[in-house]
Parts: sequence; C-alpha cells; structure tokens
Amino acid sequence: MKKIVTALTLLLTPLLLGTANFTSNNGILVIPDVSIDGTSHYESVTLQLNLANGTFSVLDATPKDTSFSDTALGTMSAGEIKVDFYGCAHSGHNQVTCLTKVVSPNKDASISAYAGSESKLYDDLSKEYEASSVTTLDKSSGGFLNAVDVVIIQGIPVEVKFIYDNIDPSATLISAFQPRFFHDGSNAIGNFRNIDF
Repeated sequence: MKKIVTALTLLLTPLLLGTANFTSNNGILVIPDVSIDGTSHYESVTLQLNLANGTFSVLDATPKDTSFSDTALGTMSAGEIKVDFYGCAHSGHNQVTCLTKVVSPNKDASISAYAGSESKLYDDLSKEYEASSVTTLDKSSGGFLNAVDVVIIQGIPVEVKFIYDNIDPSATLISAFQPRFFHDGSNAIGNFRNIDF
C-alpha cells in the first residue's frame, strides 16, 4: 500500500485528484496532464492498482509533445530585424519557455532581449508573469537592465528563449506572449496570442 501512496503522491497534485478517473471494478486509474519532477510531461498516465497487495503497474503513459513548432507561428518586424515566434513549451516544474528566432536580413545588427517586467506572458486565467530569464547563444540575461545583448550576423537567425517560472498549473493556454527587444534606438514588443503549451 505504501508503494501506491508514494506513486500517487509523485503523480498527483491536488488539482489532478479532482480530474483523475478511477474505475473500482478493475482498479484502473487514469490521470490526465501529468508532470513528474517538472522534467517529464504526459498527456495521461493509466495505472492498474492492486489494493490487495499494495502494488501498481503502469499500463500506459502517453508523452506530451513539449517541442516547438518547426515553422513560425507568428512574425513581427521592427526596423532592421525580424522576429519569428515558434511557440511555448513546458520546460520544467511550472516553467514555460517561449522560442523566438531573430534575424537581420540586410546587415549585421546588435540587439538586446529583455527579461523581467519588460517581457510578459499572460495565461488563460488572466495571470501575468515576468520573464525570469532570457537566453541566446551562450548568454543569459543579467546585469542592471536584466537583458542579454547579442550581435546578429546578416541573414543568420539566432534563437532567443524567454523563460517563465511559477506558471499556474491550472493554466491551459497562453493568452499573450509579449517579448521585448531593443535595436537601433527603438523598442520592439511582440504580441503573440492564444498559444497552446
């Protein structure tokens, strides 16, 4: 019995307890939207519980697709740079990462990408989140401005990831992702909407 309790403790949050489906005649428990230690994400996990001897077996675990889109879901242009948005995905426990690719089609360019209150994300529960960090190439945001600076070589896209922590586990959709970039004396703020993750 301790094994079952331990497994359920690892798999279930209080929210999931209300959405799990247990069939008592065959001991099958189906749990939707499972995250284990913030690293493995599943659409659902099906367990066979044996209450007589306190054991369980995993009948099925359907992995959740946590990858980014192969094609841009949205684009914004600001002066000499173009920003393509490739989506957001779970990247840890209550953590979401949003991927952009920045390119300067006509010349080499210096850009800054901002974390903190400058780059916001809103979920479908109307909660607002600030980017905890921004990463690109081998750099992470930091310093007084909480930004990452990078030189983009003409025509070569550079991945810029915005990381958000403490995302409400009840959220099912990102209502708005608003990354902020700075280039050539002006700000560029994206406004990408209705994003599955």
